[in-house]
Amino acid sequence: MTTQMSSVKAARHHRDARRRDRLEYRALVAISFVPCLAVATLRRFGPDWQAGTSVFAEALSSARAAAGYALLV
Repeated sequence: MTTQMSSVKAARHHRDARRRDRLEYRALVAISFVPCLAVATLRRFGPDWQAGTSVFAEALSSARAAAGYALLV
């Protein structure tokens, strides 16, 4: 026999799950930002350096991409 959650509890559960997902995503971005920043900084000394992009913007973009792939697993 299964019991159904009330609509208020279901809405709260859904909202809490979304909040938890956002926090997990932000934590993954924060954790992966440090190595991405190191790599982006090292790439500045290489031949494929592109002027006009910030080191922090490049690292943040890479960290967001890495976090997105981590959530697919």
